[in-house]
Amino acid sequence: MDKVTKTIIRYEWASFVRNKFQLLLLAIISLFGMYAVYYGTSVVNGQLKTIADIQKIEENEFHQYQISFDEELNPLDPIGRNMASDPSSAWSRHGYHAVLFPHKYAALAIGQRDLHPYYNRLTGMSLYYQLFENEIANPVKLYVGNFDLSFVIIYLFPLLIIAFTFGLYSIEKESGVLALLRIQSISIRKIIVTRLLFYFILITGLALFISLIGLFVSGNMFADENLLAALVWLAGVILYCAFWFSLMFFIISFFKSSAFNAICAAGCWLLFLLVVPAILNVWMTTKFPIDTTHLAELTRRTGLENEDDEEEQAEVLSEFMKYNPQYKDIDVLSRKNRYSKVYAAFTSLKDSHSKKDVDAYSLQIGKRNQWVNQFLWINPAVNMQDAFALISKTDLNTFLNYQSALTTFHKKITTFYFDRLFWDKPITQEDYSERPVFIMKANEERWNMLLYSFLKITLISLFFGIMGFMKMKKITK
Repeated sequence: MDKVTKTIIRYEWASFVRNKFQLLLLAIISLFGMYAVYYGTSVVNGQLKTIADIQKIEENEFHQYQISFDEELNPLDPIGRNMASDPSSAWSRHGYHAVLFPHKYAALAIGQRDLHPYYNRLTGMSLYYQLFENEIANPVKLYVGNFDLSFVIIYLFPLLIIAFTFGLYSIEKESGVLALLRIQSISIRKIIVTRLLFYFILITGLALFISLIGLFVSGNMFADENLLAALVWLAGVILYCAFWFSLMFFIISFFKSSAFNAICAAGCWLLFLLVVPAILNVWMTTKFPIDTTHLAELTRRTGLENEDDEEEQAEVLSEFMKYNPQYKDIDVLSRKNRYSKVYAAFTSLKDSHSKKDVDAYSLQIGKRNQWVNQFLWINPAVNMQDAFALISKTDLNTFLNYQSALTTFHKKITTFYFDRLFWDKPITQEDYSERPVFIMKANEERWNMLLYSFLKITLISLFFGIMGFMKMKKITK
């Protein structure tokens, strides 16, 4: 580093520490960052507490079923023993909790975890009835979103960068200092680049510092399952800040007034963070409309029109056997627990009949997601927001995979109980060691998606940086 560069940095540091407004801005953003870490952690801790509670409930429930087989422990509990061993009661009452556990860094980017359920209690009843029966939520809170660390980095740090850099050239020109700078041996372009680099280190360093606090608070950063995610998060913070500094460099390269720079920078902030997402949202809603009225019908409990009509029962069972040929040799109407079997078949058929509508709904959601992803390259802010959600596994694809895993899990539950119900086999104490377990496969493609997102942001940052460099070189000749 040459002497002139050191002099510029010393001057910039002295100017910075004397500027109380800039110090106040840094302090405010730091406080916002600390609060965002606290807020995100409290939200995820609340979800973890809920998960622990429901797991305890399920564990206690099945523990009671198992000990009900021991007459010495429960000599006077024939009802509990019947509930545990009779599949005609158990298939619709035994509840299994499928849980989407939060990633250690979900607190830093809550993403979709406040919009979609992160756990479901499933029985052998209709799957779609259970999935689309939503809990009551505050729509205003869902619309506004959460004040997590990703929000601070995506929305507030660009404003900090704009406030610190919009006048790096224009203020010197307006104050009369520019004439003195021009007679120096160093070029104006190098002065601006050096000053931008100073603030890049300062502001990005603050963002990294807050991120490190969030990473350490949320989980062990050096654990094998967290290290890569933590490093990618920090790389994303650096890359996102670099984009905004390259954009400011491009705006400054026009050598206009401070008002022009401030208005252009603020306009870019509004464009990337508010206008473009709003336009895409309206366009997406128009292009891929979604009708959820038919899904509301799935949450209504229904039954046979005439429960005692054997002809209607036979029709239900006949159709059920077409979807489940493994039971076709069973004469259900001549066996015990006939109504339980017919009702189980009816609820299964309800899913089969509704599958087309649900698949169409899921396909439309997938099309929306794919269509929006095509436009992320023009909006690094939304691109980085999606990247942070991918890192913390709070993105939409994670929840779509979770929904898919729920379908597989429900099939395991119905198979476990229906095999015993339709073949008139009691549930034994040993069967409880083989009861269904929810498993969700990891999305291995998310790292490729992250790499692609980072590449797009890198390219657009280089574009603005190179354009600013060339324009500044042309003007200063």
